[in-house]
Amino acid sequence: MRFVRESSLEEYAAWYLRREADKGDARQIPVRSDQQVRAMRTFHWGKMRTWFDDSTRWHVVEFDVVEDVARLIFLECDWTMRERLVIPGDPNYRLSHRVAANALTHHYLDGLPLNYKHRIYYDRLARGAIQQTGKDRIAICSAEPREIELNPDARYYLLDGVGRCLPYMMLLLEQKLEFATIEAFLAEREAAPPRRDGFSWSNYVEPSM
Repeated sequence: MRFVRESSLEEYAAWYLRREADKGDARQIPVRSDQQVRAMRTFHWGKMRTWFDDSTRWHVVEFDVVEDVARLIFLECDWTMRERLVIPGDPNYRLSHRVAANALTHHYLDGLPLNYKHRIYYDRLARGAIQQTGKDRIAICSAEPREIELNPDARYYLLDGVGRCLPYMMLLLEQKLEFATIEAFLAEREAAPPRRDGFSWSNYVEPSM
């Protein structure tokens, strides 16, 4: 991962609200940056963390190797477990490469409507219609201690970009797409957990289809 420049909570909030507006959110974007942050906490609290404050370090970074994406911690909730994307039990069960492998094994996309976001992103990514930079960048943040305990090869949580990163990782595993640099907002705790680099992409075995 390559650090590009410093950023801020205010820049992240403005970027996210503009992105939601482009996707059809009819709510007016506040003018002042403090109001934009307040709007994030009110309407998009799932994209925030309680520790997003003056002590948080914000950067724009680039993922320049595939392992940067493969080791992101994926969302764990009712639907990701119901769809057998996230399967608790083994260490590192929430890493994005593991989730994508589960999606391929269980033919996740086959059961989705044609207009579902993961199928749409899969097709657009496969065509090269989405470059995950600028307005289409993703957002990551320091993972919680419990998340790292259960996923020791990880350091960061995928805060925004689940809809794109899952089909992107699936395409990479299927060898239908070559890895390209991804840009991301990065929010780090003041005392970030130490990096643990146990996963090796070269040793990863693609699931049988």
